[in-house]
Amino acid sequence: MKVDTHVHTFHSGRSTIRNLGGLLRESYNAPERVYRRAKARGMDLVAITDHDEIGGALALADRPDVLVGCEVTGVFPEDGVRVHLGVLGLNEVQHREIQRLRVNVRELMPYLNREELFVSLNHVASRINGDVTAVHIAALMPWLNGLEVRNGSRLPVQNRTAMALAEACRKVTVAGSDSHTERGIGKTYIEAPHATTKEGFLTELHAGRVIVHGRQGNYFTMASDIIRVASSFYRESVCDLATKPLQWRSHYAMACGLASLPLMALPLVIAAGHFMLEDRFNKSLLVDLVARPAGAQLRGALSR
Repeated sequence: MKVDTHVHTFHSGRSTIRNLGGLLRESYNAPERVYRRAKARGMDLVAITDHDEIGGALALADRPDVLVGCEVTGVFPEDGVRVHLGVLGLNEVQHREIQRLRVNVRELMPYLNREELFVSLNHVASRINGDVTAVHIAALMPWLNGLEVRNGSRLPVQNRTAMALAEACRKVTVAGSDSHTERGIGKTYIEAPHATTKEGFLTELHAGRVIVHGRQGNYFTMASDIIRVASSFYRESVCDLATKPLQWRSHYAMACGLASLPLMALPLVIAAGHFMLEDRFNKSLLVDLVARPAGAQLRGALSR
């Protein structure tokens, strides 16, 4: 069975990019469209993993081939560093408790372990997580089932760092498109060759009997996603203005959109700048993992 383990819908909420949260959504994907696109691209199961929300997955949860997931934002209370954890197979009761505990990742991780939920660390070598260091990774590693080693929106060098960590720590390797648009859905995924049901897939996943497949990110995929998100924003703004002409927010969003139209030629520049910073962060993390004193804490954790 094949499943893309990392997909977003509009239930992921507003953009986390500074100064854009009031205008843009993290994703404009509708759950039903995600389902149809994933199935059309050969996925046997469909997972929806919105940021700290399971409403999109629950909208389809009555279907036997839908896997309820969530990308949980765990916070280290001592310094505010945030990590993105891919959690699969959870229910509503567990989700509520996860949301209560996630403000302290040191309390969250033991709970996830007790509930026997599959938990992976997503895009570990990406600066989207914040200033993650070897110390943070060492604290998480004993509680993790897997690492996302192929993220369809990240650079190959970042995915190689994640793979090296997974191999060194003997963790299950996970893959997902990290799609915020429909472009990448089902193009990066894992396969459990011996599974025939959703429950069987989760059993195989916990056992590590899965294979990573699919594409990785590059400058052009990022530029494409920027254009797609912007286009979805304009479509939503026009619809809001047509249906809610007397609401000032509709006019404000449309005005901001029109003012930014000249910037639509910049996605390639933005994507190049983004990945330059991503590559720099990846190199910095590698140094921290291997050469600096903090790295010794991780090596010590692995030897226990």
